[in-house]
Amino acid sequence: MLTVDGVEGLIVSSRPSGRLLQGSTIALLGLSILLGAIIADPDLIPHHGPLPWLLPQIVLVFLIILIVRNSKKQRNRSQLMTDAFEAVQLQQWERARALFNQLLRSPIRYPTARAESLLGLAAVAESDHAYEASQRIYECLLQEKTADPIQLHTVRVAMAAAMLRTGQTADAVALIDRLSRMKLPGPLRAQVELLQLFREVTMGHGADAIECAEERRELFRQFLSTRAGYGYGLLAAAFDRANSPAQAQRCWHDATLLVPPTDLVKRFKELDPIRQRYVAAEIRL
Repeated sequence: MLTVDGVEGLIVSSRPSGRLLQGSTIALLGLSILLGAIIADPDLIPHHGPLPWLLPQIVLVFLIILIVRNSKKQRNRSQLMTDAFEAVQLQQWERARALFNQLLRSPIRYPTARAESLLGLAAVAESDHAYEASQRIYECLLQEKTADPIQLHTVRVAMAAAMLRTGQTADAVALIDRLSRMKLPGPLRAQVELLQLFREVTMGHGADAIECAEERRELFRQFLSTRAGYGYGLLAAAFDRANSPAQAQRCWHDATLLVPPTDLVKRFKELDPIRQRYVAAEIRL
């Protein structure tokens, strides 16, 4: 299981160096300057013996070796990142944990790639219910402000949910209220509405949840793909608390068409009573 100290170490190790030039870049620059100087002024080397024609060849070979080495390293890093995100999509959490641990143990130069990798690590932490660890990742990304605007929005949404999980209710509510007041496009609005619904179910505000249930269903359907199942499951919980079993059954049926009941409960333990009370959809292969 990921811990706060563990993710802190990976945050630090993945942070790119502040130096403008790295070791391989300096080597390439130096060799390029040397080769250019030799070509521009052949008198820099003796005119007799094999050195005049051998030295440029040696420099070129070193340049090629460095370029090939850096290219291979970059390809390996890209493949590792692809494999890690694939493991998250397939919910192969042990594999994802190992891959992100390997990926983040060395600096990641590009800010958006590093932010996306840290978000993947946070997803692994949340699969373990290690919400303090995931919250530390979100805090780091918000403090550094190197992620792109879409990533930062995702971080704020996830941060609010983590705060609800860790008992920081007042801070979570304040952050959710700020997000709710923002004018957002449909996909981002759907994320915020799912978060708002989670807050209402968690805090027992069932009436607020069902008041705009149909609008939320439509948002989830349009923009959340299979993750809409989590929204439908939370709507089922809201209708159940409002003593509307028919509506709750309908939402639970729709939720379990998209997400298995075990996965719904694993992410939202509040749905365990709903799983026991209502009939899941039967998916025939």
